[in-house]
Amino acid sequence: MLDVVTNCPLPSLLLAVPSEQILAASGVAERLLCPDGGSPVDRSLEDFAADEPTGALDLMVSGRLDGYEARRTIHHGDRTVPVTVWIRVVDGQERRRFALAKLLPDPAAIGEALRRPEGATAEAVVGSTDAHLTVDRVSTDVAALLDHRAADVVGQSLFRLIDTPDARPLLQALARGADTGLGTSLSVRPQLFGFRASRCQLLLLLLLLLLPMEPSPSFAFALVDEESADALTSALGMKQALWQFDEVLRSATASRMAAELPADPGLGRLSGRELEIVMRLMNGDRVPAIAESLFLSPSTVRNHLSAVFRKLRVGSQQQLIHLLRRTDAPSS
Repeated sequence: MLDVVTNCPLPSLLLAVPSEQILAASGVAERLLCPDGGSPVDRSLEDFAADEPTGALDLMVSGRLDGYEARRTIHHGDRTVPVTVWIRVVDGQERRRFALAKLLPDPAAIGEALRRPEGATAEAVVGSTDAHLTVDRVSTDVAALLDHRAADVVGQSLFRLIDTPDARPLLQALARGADTGLGTSLSVRPQLFGFRASRCQLLLLLLLLLLPMEPSPSFAFALVDEESADALTSALGMKQALWQFDEVLRSATASRMAAELPADPGLGRLSGRELEIVMRLMNGDRVPAIAESLFLSPSTVRNHLSAVFRKLRVGSQQQLIHLLRRTDAPSS
């Protein structure tokens, strides 16, 4: 399992909690923390920080958060660089002895995808809320995850989508995000609009990531089926945990970027994967680069784009970009 993190293509760390001792580091993370050579393993993550701890680790250890975003400044050779650190617990809800950390020098970037472990096919559901925490946009694949159409979820309070015992930690996560402007994550179970879920649905555990937006306290969010309740029981479990963490981070970032575009009702008809492809296209990527970054074939990316064209009623990539960059009134 240590090898899984060591060989990860993204800047990832496995940390002991609460010491933040680095147990494993990917090559990219090693070069970020030790540009002059050497290894960060067996040192504390705080050894590389040029600023004070955020205090969010204590919230995770106490069970009030399952994960959090922290903007840190780290030593990088003879200079310091800003880094966004995402940390999430990966060994169950009770023990909280280990956590995954992902280091992002550019927090606005969607980033490269991980190659998914065999059998991991679920994609993140993405959306956003208004300043009243009412869902104003959600991807169409919410139907496969929560057994409700996107049209039924839009207009619902975010709190009505989760089981009652999870309302308090969700409120704490939202409050931290609104106060700090930083993201948080937690594991929740669906409640389905205030009605008791079926036994099968109650067994569903979701990883929810929240990114604050303006006006406060509106949020972009991403939901993904949490496939492994204890990632450290096997190498496959760790790979799936890395994939889930990567998927939900990229999806939530794409959702927040989409919320900054001129409003268009067609965006609500896209799936999470379609939205991410659209946002990569808006960032200047083209089909071959998008396919490579998502570990998809170019034909699969083109098929997704064809579906987007139909939903948004455009005929080409150029028309799509023009539609989403326009500043006039929303289309009908």
